Amino acid sequence: MESPSIRFIIWHVIILVIIVAVSYCFRNEIEFKDVQNLISILQNTSAMIFTIMGLWIAYVYPQVILSVVQSSKVISIFSKEDERAVKSLVGVIVVSAMIMGILVIGTSLQIFIVKTSLFTSYSGVFCAVGIGSLLTLTYAQLFCIYMVVISSVNFVIKLKNAKNQIELSKKLDGK
Repeated sequence: MESPSIRFIIWHVIILVIIVAVSYCFRNEIEFKDVQNLISILQNTSAMIFTIMGLWIAYVYPQVILSVVQSSKVISIFSKEDERAVKSLVGVIVVSAMIMGILVIGTSLQIFIVKTSLFTSYSGVFCAVGIGSLLTLTYAQLFCIYMVVISSVNFVIKLKNAKNQIELSKKLDGK
């Protein structure tokens, strides 16, 4: 039986092949104005994810914020589960911030690149790279959205389990 890491790699290779194929096929058909809405959606989604996940960390793990703000006064001790959750939340924030940064740099450079003779000579290559980059960023952003949903569902499940544990404890104690 395949290990999860092999399936993970195969999945991402398939996605990469699809992105390359789509980028190549549409390199001469898509112009910058065609992808402006996608760029806007990616920027807004990055901002949304950055905000939501930041609030998750601040609300669910306030000791993390305190340890950052007052590092000499606060000692944070996490369970392994909490440490994994915080790392996951921070990872999503970092990916969203990177997506935002790449979009800002890419759209800034696009203004100048289209004016060069190199772009005129190899516009298909530049367009394919641009389309591929946007599709890759879209895939990464969809993963971040998935993580936001999963974090929310896990939080609700954790709350429900805690509530059930309290109710069970009360019943067992006869209160």
